[in-house]
Amino acid sequence: MRDIELYEAILGLTPPWKVAHVELNVAAKEVTIRVDAGPSPFPCPECGAVVGGYDSKFRRWRHLDTCQFVTWIEAEVPRVECPQHGVKQVRAPWAEPGSQFTALFERVAIDLLRECSVAGAADLLRISWDEAWGIKKRAVRRGLARRAVGEVKHVGVDEKAVAKGHTYLTVVADLDRGQVLYLAEGRNGASLDGFWEGLGPAGRRGIEAIAMDMWEPYIQSTRRHVPGAEEKIVFDKFHIVKHLHEAVDRVRRVEQRALKGVADDRLTGTKYLWLMRPQDMSREQRARFRELCAGGPAGSSRMGLEGAVSAVVGVPLRGGGAAVPPAVVLAGHPQSVGADGEGGVADPTSPPERAYLPTTPDHQRGVGGGERHDPMGEEDRPRVPERRALQDSHLLPLRRTRSLPTRKPVEPTI
Repeated sequence: MRDIELYEAILGLTPPWKVAHVELNVAAKEVTIRVDAGPSPFPCPECGAVVGGYDSKFRRWRHLDTCQFVTWIEAEVPRVECPQHGVKQVRAPWAEPGSQFTALFERVAIDLLRECSVAGAADLLRISWDEAWGIKKRAVRRGLARRAVGEVKHVGVDEKAVAKGHTYLTVVADLDRGQVLYLAEGRNGASLDGFWEGLGPAGRRGIEAIAMDMWEPYIQSTRRHVPGAEEKIVFDKFHIVKHLHEAVDRVRRVEQRALKGVADDRLTGTKYLWLMRPQDMSREQRARFRELCAGGPAGSSRMGLEGAVSAVVGVPLRGGGAAVPPAVVLAGHPQSVGADGEGGVADPTSPPERAYLPTTPDHQRGVGGGERHDPMGEEDRPRVPERRALQDSHLLPLRRTRSLPTRKPVEPTI
């Protein structure tokens, strides 16, 4: 097979396109393929109508290497004058309009860009960093044009730091399909507004749950656009646990200062003991923790762990103290009370302190969750409120009694 026939077969050319000449430059390690478009008329690239030629323009494309030789395709690409669309350039069958690379070259480049960095792919392909980014952008544009979003029920919203100096992107994903639906610069309300507006009224009504952190601009944007947003927002487990840990530590610091005033240093050095998971404690740490929860050997007042929990779940403090304003209630939490209605937990039948506690939906349960073992033993369990749903589910649905919380948790009252 001659070189002309070889490259016509490789490029998949059909009449009127044909290879006119193949030139090998051994010194420069290049192969140049000259392609001829043939005589007019040519089809209009917009409507397909066959019209006469207008002029031609020289174009050059990078093709896949021939062995170790860089390969180029050159052609005088005709332009036609369409009565409906005006002067348009005929599309070359081997490349996308506006690209300086053939489709086969870009296909290989996309595979490399998925496996390594842009700089690494550019070095392997012997192209510039900007050219590699251009290939990547065109691939994303083609993918978005082909994508059919369909119905979206469960949406995840988060920000992503992309550079130094607090530069962020807003990312929206379909949690059921594991598919990114939307990207926007910044992490303000306007960044998320574009997604809701593009989804349309029907799409927004079909959403059942929106997982996000406690970032106020995202909350307000969702409330403005999604019907019943307050019943659909799901705060992620990480931030719930983070606020709970902060509340526990604040209560510990308050009681540490109070005990220090009476020369009692039992809480000194116990910060991380209150923040550890029970299954990670050593035997000595468990014994020490039981002693602290019981009030210590001197029989003094117990550590106010309930106050820390109350700051997050919004129930009154133990022992008839000042009540914390109800902020939010975690779904699935047991809110048991004693026979006398006391014990530090609000009466579940008295509105508006009682919030609706639905069962956690299947799509919000963790895969490997389940009940965790408490090394403190059954006899110690009543001393710590049974609010363990923070450890059992991946995402926690919330129901409000008042305004939605933000990243600034409610300060406990001691």
